[in-house]
Amino acid sequence: MPPLHILLAEDETVTRLAARALLERAGHRVVAVEDGPAAVAAAAQIAFDLILMDLGLPGLPGDEAVRAIRGRSGGGTPRILMLTASITSDGRDRCAGCGADGILAKPLRLDALTAALAGSPRTTPPVDEPDFDESAIATMRDMLPAARADELIGKTAAVLSQHNQTLGAALRNGDLTTAGAMAHKIAGVSGQYGCLALRRAARKLEADLENGGAADLPRRMADLSDSLTPALAFLDRCVTGARG
Repeated sequence: MPPLHILLAEDETVTRLAARALLERAGHRVVAVEDGPAAVAAAAQIAFDLILMDLGLPGLPGDEAVRAIRGRSGGGTPRILMLTASITSDGRDRCAGCGADGILAKPLRLDALTAALAGSPRTTPPVDEPDFDESAIATMRDMLPAARADELIGKTAAVLSQHNQTLGAALRNGDLTTAGAMAHKIAGVSGQYGCLALRRAARKLEADLENGGAADLPRRMADLSDSLTPALAFLDRCVTGARG
């Protein structure tokens, strides 16, 4: 894939930094923004080759941002791929209806990006996916200085804990929309940093919330809680193991 000028729109800091590092290491020029209005403004000012647009952006959702960008460009370039941690039926419909050229599941992988740009079929994860993917951390350490990688991994643990607290509070208050958004964020962050069991639990919870499966929520929350503790321990080991 030739070097591209890419706009990356992603609100989650630890995910955005990891994705940007991956793209820049591959030789691409990247402008990174963290909300929908900033993405629309950047696309109006710069002729990007590609836009990677998170679906769940604050300020203006990713699908609405795409509509605004397409409206200004007359439906032509740039090419736009949506990023989402969980490709739910609602998310797929939103991505398909906004004028984007395709969908990429988080975490961003260069092979998946290359395949999407070439128009190749999307591959599905293996059935025997492990609980943890240490290669995700190894890739990050290849891309970043050791201290920076440790900082991001440490921040990731804090972000996951905070999202889990917000998720629990939302469910206690009956706020299923916020709960779904937090489950989506947990899925995105955990996948980027190799916590695959936690990503699976968060995706199942998000799907239940979207489909109104309230009866399964206690079990889904228990599964997520059971996956969070070892995920945080994994991230801690990744930092302390590198130092020790």
